[in-house]
Amino acid sequence: MYFETTTCISLQHIEILEEFAQQLGIPLRTIIVYMIMYAAKKEKKQYRAFKRIAYRKRNADNPWKRVHLVLYQSEYEFFLDVKKLWKMSLAHVIEFCVDNVLVEFFEYFKVRLAKINSDNYPENLPSYYENRSYTFDFYRENGIHCLKFYWGPPPEMLSI
Repeated sequence: MYFETTTCISLQHIEILEEFAQQLGIPLRTIIVYMIMYAAKKEKKQYRAFKRIAYRKRNADNPWKRVHLVLYQSEYEFFLDVKKLWKMSLAHVIEFCVDNVLVEFFEYFKVRLAKINSDNYPENLPSYYENRSYTFDFYRENGIHCLKFYWGPPPEMLSI
């Protein structure tokens, strides 16, 4: 099942993202998803509690374009968590990632894709941690309902 959402990205950032996506040979949605996952897992932004959601500042010199994204369920849930933890709208998360993470992510992902394309040995494929490694667990502790997020494999999976 897929989730569909829209967000607004500045024309300047769309151009940059499309250029990087073309160089990597991947769709625009893929570079956006993996860039945000990379930024979140590498803790490129501090988590914020008890703050309002921050939105991008409008800029008349750099208009926005509405972008339609089709996401897997796990990607959609992951984005919701990033928005909650970083206290940013999806458009602001994308803006932050393009401004602060894109070049580092591009270099990292280019190397990973080169390894994948050079041969198909399992050790060269993106690891579970790098690729859609998101899940959550509902549980009760001392009568309190809890929710635990895993932005990587759950510890129980690592011991198997």
